[in-house]
Amino acid sequence: MAQGSRSPFHRVGIGPSVPVEEEHGEWRRRCAAAPGRRKACFVTALTSRTELDIDPGKLQESVTNLLERHPLVFDGTRQLALQHRPGATDPWYEGCQRQSLISSDSHFTEVHAELRDTYLGEVFERLPFKPIRTRIMALDSKYCYSVHRDLTPRYHLAVATSEHARFVFIEHEKVLHIPADGSLYYVDTRELHSAFNGGDDMRVHIVFGTDGEPE
Repeated sequence: MAQGSRSPFHRVGIGPSVPVEEEHGEWRRRCAAAPGRRKACFVTALTSRTELDIDPGKLQESVTNLLERHPLVFDGTRQLALQHRPGATDPWYEGCQRQSLISSDSHFTEVHAELRDTYLGEVFERLPFKPIRTRIMALDSKYCYSVHRDLTPRYHLAVATSEHARFVFIEHEKVLHIPADGSLYYVDTRELHSAFNGGDDMRVHIVFGTDGEPE
């Protein structure tokens, strides 16, 4: 993107990400120093990072183009399902329902055909695991989620964020930031947690469900 030009996400009210903060610079140094750990560098018991060589600019552009056709709107939340159940009648949104209304995340295995030959489709092909119930999830400025546990862990790929958008792990007294650096972050959301967005722009993550642990 040319210097001084605006992020494509300004078209949907999403601002650009900020530079990675110092703690993540330290994570990178530790990854580089660990032999045989280029693929995944485990940071804490709660998170790990996997480098997928994803281009953050291309990812933002692909997501922006998709949201122009399928808005981030579902029952008062900002979600869009990227995977659906076979034969789904509302494939872009049925995976966005509350967990209590979904029998199993593992039923949501089909990636939308519309994503073929797009950069988002390429991202799916690069994943080192089989994703389930993948969604784009956005958190508005000055909002937070209720404290909860998920039934399975998640992988997060940040599309747009800021240093003021954080995970909070209640029982561990840990606060974590996931940068929009093109890396995939495993997050053990089975632990009691919340997330807040204290920044001025929307926080947008692609959230991949999984039944397994990181390699």
